[in-house]
Amino acid sequence: MPRKLIRLSVFALCTLVVATSAWADGAVYGMTNALGNNEVKVYHRATNGNLSPAPVQTIRTGGGGSGLQLAPIDSLGSAGSIQLDPDHRLLFVVNTESAAENDGQGTYNTDCRQGTITSFRLRDDGTLIFADRVFSGGLFPNSLTVRKRDRDHDRERGHDEDRDDRGDLLYVLNAGGPEVPICDLTPGTANTPNVTGFRVDRAGHMNPIDSTQPIDPGPPTGLAGGVSCTPAAAAAFAGLTGAPAVDFLCGLNPPSFPRSPAQVRFTPKGDQLVVTVKGTTAIYVFELDNDGRASNTPTVTQSPGPAIPSFFGFNFDKKGDLLATELFGSATGVSFNTGALSSFKITNDGHLSPISSHVGDGGTAACWIALEPINGRFAYVANNLSNNLSSYTVGNNGAVTLLNGTAATAAAPNDLAVAHEGGNSWLYVVNSATGTVGAFHINGDGSLTTIAGGGGLPVRALEGLAAF
Repeated sequence: MPRKLIRLSVFALCTLVVATSAWADGAVYGMTNALGNNEVKVYHRATNGNLSPAPVQTIRTGGGGSGLQLAPIDSLGSAGSIQLDPDHRLLFVVNTESAAENDGQGTYNTDCRQGTITSFRLRDDGTLIFADRVFSGGLFPNSLTVRKRDRDHDRERGHDEDRDDRGDLLYVLNAGGPEVPICDLTPGTANTPNVTGFRVDRAGHMNPIDSTQPIDPGPPTGLAGGVSCTPAAAAAFAGLTGAPAVDFLCGLNPPSFPRSPAQVRFTPKGDQLVVTVKGTTAIYVFELDNDGRASNTPTVTQSPGPAIPSFFGFNFDKKGDLLATELFGSATGVSFNTGALSSFKITNDGHLSPISSHVGDGGTAACWIALEPINGRFAYVANNLSNNLSSYTVGNNGAVTLLNGTAATAAAPNDLAVAHEGGNSWLYVVNSATGTVGAFHINGDGSLTTIAGGGGLPVRALEGLAAF
């Protein structure tokens, strides 16, 4: 479908519920990821952090999500699938465009529908207006990151500050492929996991910048990162998660959960792009040129020791140190109660220097991480399979120390987001098992106090959360 038709087709889609009065506190956004009809639910955040019990707005993205095709425990296998820009003017979401529900025979694993990205403009009250929808540059987009436009840099290079093509920089992580035999996408990189860049103007329109770089998920057969693509190994992993074994065969689309890349994010300075790849236990760091294009030769760091689906979600502390979750820590295989967090310094050339390694939280499947947004002294990790959140302290040198292995309970948590106002900060979590958004006040000692969350989301398929 041509780009213009994508936009026009969505203009006809109606907003189902819209707030009738303005509020200037904040908002929380949850993505339904529904098959064939992806939507965003908008919750009003009050000044005390409480959420409206039901969404104040439900708005269609114009694209389709994945439903439960990848795995019931984690429908996208990623972090950062819905993102606000730094100024809270625009919201971006992924649409995997998956074609059909799992029929038990694995036929959906030859899905060749290229993914899309939808952007929205924010009204003053936090509700959304559709802005644009474009192809993502690959199969199964599952993570996004956005960097604010650098106007000082534009002035130094003599660029017109008002030019729309000098807008915010957006990158998407496309996790699908690369061994889908019937897919023949153009360009060739669209059929392999990749990162693809866009410029975003003030109206939210996204324009590709000719920057697509491949991500290697590992060989399509045999062992890589300790995860075998054989049917027997896939069945064993599926036995832990409860998903069909076909979900974990490698090199297909939707991608194998333990093998797919998990998150893309800019470093705080905005001059590097970081990607985690679960199955190869790898972290990619791409250097970005002055026009925001990613380098052809990323620096790749792999975790030493036993290789299993490992690095997943990550974030940065106030000094720019990288904090990455590890599904099963330093365990020799898929193990319970072995979730962990590691921290690294990133050099200017993209190399990682360990600070803290495999600091366990006692949970299972440590996937998502958020930092207390005011001072960044505390980090919170969501453990998907043990239904809890763990807390860590973050030192001035980037070292992490477990604070509380069970800082709060959650129901199959599938993403985290934070917000703050004045001297207060809050943590929000997607409870995929109950279709709700859990909410907590972050106390001065890092402990969490439950406050009012929101409901009205689908069970299990949903994923993605953003807040301000």
